[in-house]
Amino acid sequence: MNKINWKGEKISKLVLGTAQLGMDYGIANVQGQPSEKQACEIVNTAWELGVNCFDTAQAYGNSEIVLGKALRCCGVDSDVKIVSKLSPELEPSDNKYVEQSIESSCRNLGVEKLWCLMLHEANWLDAWDEGLGQTLTNARKDGAVKYLGVSVYRHNEARRALEHPDIQVIQVPCNIWHQKMLKAGIFDLAKKKDTLCFVRSIFLQGLLLLPLEKVAKKLPAAKEASQKWHKLAEKYNLKPVELAVGFTKSLQSPLVIGVENRAQLIENFSLLEEVELPEKVLEDIRFHVDNEDIIIPSRWKTQKG
Repeated sequence: MNKINWKGEKISKLVLGTAQLGMDYGIANVQGQPSEKQACEIVNTAWELGVNCFDTAQAYGNSEIVLGKALRCCGVDSDVKIVSKLSPELEPSDNKYVEQSIESSCRNLGVEKLWCLMLHEANWLDAWDEGLGQTLTNARKDGAVKYLGVSVYRHNEARRALEHPDIQVIQVPCNIWHQKMLKAGIFDLAKKKDTLCFVRSIFLQGLLLLPLEKVAKKLPAAKEASQKWHKLAEKYNLKPVELAVGFTKSLQSPLVIGVENRAQLIENFSLLEEVELPEKVLEDIRFHVDNEDIIIPSRWKTQKG
């Protein structure tokens, strides 16, 4: 797998998202949380394919613990890059508790150092000058953390993080339905600032991959958008997954992709290697959705079944 070069680091283009390893996650998830054996198979396969970066968080159920066990099971070396995020349930002004949570993440993951520690919510930047910043920069100086970052949801949050002198990494949602980061120039600004920008939600938690009838059943508000989406894929004679991957691949950023099983991982890896949308298609795509009740999963009003 080709790597993305940043500050002398080589980061795999596919970053394994591990929310699914710690809890039931995603609107398209039909298998639930994998067993520890399945998790080990997923992580081992990712490592063998050249994936050297794994994304987790304290708020992803027992994802850190499962990932740590899987990494030890696979015998990965020191080249592994683990990104974790502080739980938004913590009190950012409680310096001691934040320090302990970093130590806990390292123990759970079985590593001496987190390659990157992120704030899970951008509003934590409000507490930066109230002790949080000192705690995190101390953790970096002490060798518990290599890079500091912020996971953001909106482009104004991304811009704020990019302007922050101590933030070296951001993680943003972007997909063919939700192009606000791209249209706001966030990727260009990140490149200018030499800030690494991870992209998550490339399938919008699986919504882009669901058949129309399932979208209509699970998230009725997205039915019309899904109809247009499937027609767009037909126009270019592509599967929705190919169009989704091709679009986000063109962003030239590491893509955080979560999977339920080994087969999904291999499929996504192959797509990233093989799918290349022609420039004409990328320029021709005019598809985007403005309704935040559709493009922001935390606002979804899903139906059972």
